[in-house]
Amino acid sequence: MLAIKSETGPALVSGAFDVTFGQFEKVAEAAVIFDGPNDADEVYEATRSIATNVVTITVKKMTVSETNTWGAAITTDVALKTFTVIADGL
Repeated sequence: MLAIKSETGPALVSGAFDVTFGQFEKVAEAAVIFDGPNDADEVYEATRSIATNVVTITVKKMTVSETNTWGAAITTDVALKTFTVIADGL
């Protein structure tokens, strides 16, 4: 069975936030997509990890410059972005 949850402007802790799918005992697979206003000279990446029925989304940000490096995003970075998680659960 599939379930979908969306959150706009999630509060990040160390660059991550959790999405709990209480209707499942276990999430077997999950995908994350995000959308929002483009930020000049910044690129974002969202990855996911799964533990029981909780999907943890980790958001990284890179400022495009001469020395590009990824770092953890902070809450203000994603304030206007919507993250949608699609989960397949048991």
